[in-house]
Amino acid sequence: MAHKYRIDIWILLPVLLLMGFSVVAVYSASSTFAMDKFQDSNYLIKQHMIKIVMAVAIIFFMARFDYRSFKSGAKYLLWITIILLIFTLFAGNELKGASRWINLGPFSFQPSELARYCVVIYISLMLAMKKDYLDLLYRGYLPVLFYILLVSGLILLQPNLSVSLIIFTTCMSLLFLSGAKVKHIFFTLASLIPFVIIFILSKDYIIKRIVSYSEYSSGGESSYQLQQALIGFGNGGLLGIGPGNSNQREYFLPEAHGDFIYSVIGEEYGFLGTFVILVLFFIILLRGYKISKDTKDDFGKYMAFGITTMIVLNAAVNMSVASGVFPTTGVTLPFVSYGGTSILFSAFAVGILLNISSYRNDIDEGITIE
Repeated sequence: MAHKYRIDIWILLPVLLLMGFSVVAVYSASSTFAMDKFQDSNYLIKQHMIKIVMAVAIIFFMARFDYRSFKSGAKYLLWITIILLIFTLFAGNELKGASRWINLGPFSFQPSELARYCVVIYISLMLAMKKDYLDLLYRGYLPVLFYILLVSGLILLQPNLSVSLIIFTTCMSLLFLSGAKVKHIFFTLASLIPFVIIFILSKDYIIKRIVSYSEYSSGGESSYQLQQALIGFGNGGLLGIGPGNSNQREYFLPEAHGDFIYSVIGEEYGFLGTFVILVLFFIILLRGYKISKDTKDDFGKYMAFGITTMIVLNAAVNMSVASGVFPTTGVTLPFVSYGGTSILFSAFAVGILLNISSYRNDIDEGITIE
């Protein structure tokens, strides 16, 4: 009997709402920049809308793609990603002192976005296979840790500390969930702290961000980006100054349509708008973890947990940076910020999550796809 796929509306609906809202938000945040750079205020939003349409198609395609098929190809997919990350270090397109992109003619590709989910898929498979002896250091724990450190380390070398830490945190959470010994995890974290400190001290731009954030936290002046982001939230108040009326997008706020779009949303839609965004990601978090809890297959369980954590943690970091909770990083807001690579691979991951949900034994809600 053919499997009837059922779309989990509590995952699909928040994602579609975020992507739909992003069209309005990105247009408002990017129109001035696009007019000056491309002589067309609609240039970036047209590119963004194409990516949104592609992302929706990817979600529905992957929702019908049996996630268990990844069991046979997960290792190859990860190693292809690792090769791409190595290639990026030596021949990638450099932007703002970081080599993170590969140019493919008219398109550009960010391998770290693919790496996020490929490593989750393969680590989930390893954890499912090694479940009975994961507590053994050499046979179970270290082989898994090797791939976590390899992928995180290659991204760290770009350098991209924020994404590296998000991937590392997500994968270590998977290790904890799957029953790895707490002492192994503790000693891993303790042993890596000195290396992270040395890396931070070797990068002037990270030190400047930390110093700037420290000054802001102690009542001093913050960095220019953070100042402008906070001004945006302040201008918005409770209900905002209205769609398309942002002042901060007029070159006051760098990366207004990218990393700091949450501030533009706060200015135009106020606290209410930012709260709605927060609620939508919270719904994804709760539903994604419920899918993980209800899934009987260990591979699907771990993958659902990893995908959900990766997406929501990324969103939490972006919103925290924009609101001054964390120092400035280069992390986008999933499904909302301008950026094709992030949207497409996040859609890929959501499609997998929907497929895992359709194989749960206790589905009681959803839309049937014949």
